[in-house]
Amino acid sequence: MLKIKTSDFIRDTILFGIAIVLMLTANLMTVFGGGFWETAVDVLFFAIIMMNIAIFSSLISHIRRDLPLLIFVVSYNVLLLGRVYTSWFGYHHKLLLLLEADDYPKLFQALQIVALSLLFVYTAYRAVGPFFYRRETILPEKRLNAVNRNQLNPIIRRLSEVVLYVSSIPFFYILFTSGLAVLRKGYLSSYTNTSSIPSAVSRLSMFFVPAFAVFLATLPDKKQIRLPLAVYGVYMLSSLLTGRRNTMVTEALMLVAYFVMRDSLLRKDKRVLKKRTVAFAGVFGIIAMYLLQLLALIRAGLNTDRGLGEMLVSFFDSQGASFRVVVQTVNHMNLFDSSTSYLYLFYPFEMFVHNNVVTRTLFGLAPIIEVQNSEFVRTTHNFGHILTYMVDPARYLSGGGFGTSYVAEAYVAYGILGVFLISVMVGVIFRFFSSLLTHSWVVIAFGLIAIKNFVYIPRNFAFLWVTEVFNITYICFFAAIYVGALLIAKGTHVRSLDGAPSRGFTWEEQP
Repeated sequence: MLKIKTSDFIRDTILFGIAIVLMLTANLMTVFGGGFWETAVDVLFFAIIMMNIAIFSSLISHIRRDLPLLIFVVSYNVLLLGRVYTSWFGYHHKLLLLLEADDYPKLFQALQIVALSLLFVYTAYRAVGPFFYRRETILPEKRLNAVNRNQLNPIIRRLSEVVLYVSSIPFFYILFTSGLAVLRKGYLSSYTNTSSIPSAVSRLSMFFVPAFAVFLATLPDKKQIRLPLAVYGVYMLSSLLTGRRNTMVTEALMLVAYFVMRDSLLRKDKRVLKKRTVAFAGVFGIIAMYLLQLLALIRAGLNTDRGLGEMLVSFFDSQGASFRVVVQTVNHMNLFDSSTSYLYLFYPFEMFVHNNVVTRTLFGLAPIIEVQNSEFVRTTHNFGHILTYMVDPARYLSGGGFGTSYVAEAYVAYGILGVFLISVMVGVIFRFFSSLLTHSWVVIAFGLIAIKNFVYIPRNFAFLWVTEVFNITYICFFAAIYVGALLIAKGTHVRSLDGAPSRGFTWEEQP
């Protein structure tokens, strides 16, 4: 039976109550107009801060269960509110200029859209809790027994490990080629020029990421995971050579979520992740932010002679640039055609249909090749391309861009109703992530790939996760791994008659 702690209920009522009262007060001020708009923006800003305090307080009290959503909330605050924080505290008198808003009413509207989306995500997450309660409260012993009773897990683990090593060769080749192109021609040129990769190399490299996801999904022990994790770690670090920081960050956050969920499978006295580990992780996180921002400054050719504090502020400011996607959407809302703007929301499906060999051949479609030029922007429904060209054509044609955000796409497509529906979807899916490791290896593998997409969704397409996670390559790969494991099991008589458990995750061999 689902129980609610009195202390949690009182805390949430007080903190969320204050946030909602502040938000209502800010909206009431807008009724008077005139000089009240600037004050309304300030009150709404404090409402957002209070709402975040309430959300963080609620999630930290159940940190092991709610860590995936906590990671999302941190990502959301950095990507969509980072620049708002640095501008408000550091340059309050230049808010409109730094946040790129035409006026205070539009800045207020953009802030409110961002605030409501986060509130909708959290509310949906809490509201669907009862539907996941049974899985979330399964005892660790029962979860581990289910893993150990699966006789195919050791074979699937071994097969995925082999594929990981084989596919790493073409994968690293492509990564090296991309990094070399950036070093020779510059970071922005990678968005305006494409490099040719042999088809066989490209296709084989596509198995690298799903192979590692399958490997993790079988819950390998500490000894088994060392080499595959080292190979994947090399990939994460090498991805920085391309100038893109999001790959390493999203992969790292996925691994953090995975290992925390793995740790929750252990008895309390056997758990590895404790307060000391969290403290070390916090220090490492600060160092990582410093180095990532240093990379961004080097990439842009800017001055790197900055102190730690200035570098961290610069990191939050640069990462929080995604807020301008929302505010520029509000600024130019009257330029969007309401009869076709919904297509921006579903662009990932359009791209999939055009680029998939089967559907492209069946319907006689031309492949979509994303290159930043005026011809492409006239024919695409890619919201990031269209918004950047609409606001700053010169920036777009030189390789720059604002990117996109599920918040802006949903708002352009269906207004605040679209923001509500997409945000609810995000909240429900994160609730599913809270009990991810109670499912089969297939579901876990898909879930791990999805976590990377959802952590980055504040700066990404609303539905790219569908085609990224459930693409045909991954589905066929998972099916092939399963069939291969069945054939090997049948040939080697791995399935014992007495149902003796296979070697897998144990209490002694911690993840």
